[in-house]
Amino acid sequence: MQRSQKIIVTSHCILNQNAVVRSLARSTGIMKSAVDWCHEQGYGIVQLPCPEFTFLGPERPPMSKEEYDTTEFRQHCRKILLPVIEQLKIYQRHGYELVGGISIADSPSCDSGNGVFMDEFRSLVIEHQIELNHFWQIPNSEDGYFDPNDEKSIYGSIKE
Repeated sequence: MQRSQKIIVTSHCILNQNAVVRSLARSTGIMKSAVDWCHEQGYGIVQLPCPEFTFLGPERPPMSKEEYDTTEFRQHCRKILLPVIEQLKIYQRHGYELVGGISIADSPSCDSGNGVFMDEFRSLVIEHQIELNHFWQIPNSEDGYFDPNDEKSIYGSIKE
């Protein structure tokens, strides 16, 4: 079987809702609508690490962007992102298409336009000249339903 050689990057909790603050989970396990869409497109998935989980653990309280926006948290984000950046560089060097990514709207860490973790990810993507332009997002809704054609699910470029 021939592989698609197309990769999409996802926020950690799209594939593992167990990492989400208990009161904010939108699914029991995976966010099925996003995973199903990736499968239908033939995309391989590179899962980003969860910075909140690895920084404060599974029993952390809900926190705002301002509470996460510290030097220590930003350093932690960069540290856990570097292995993923290296992986993306290898894929890119070997001709794989890095289609884009799926993030979490209104997350203090993983909102494509406003999250602390995504700020650091964006900086590293630019710094390492990784071609990863288009992002979609899981809308901030109770069920987290993802429709790639719905304007609430489309973010655009993370490089702007």
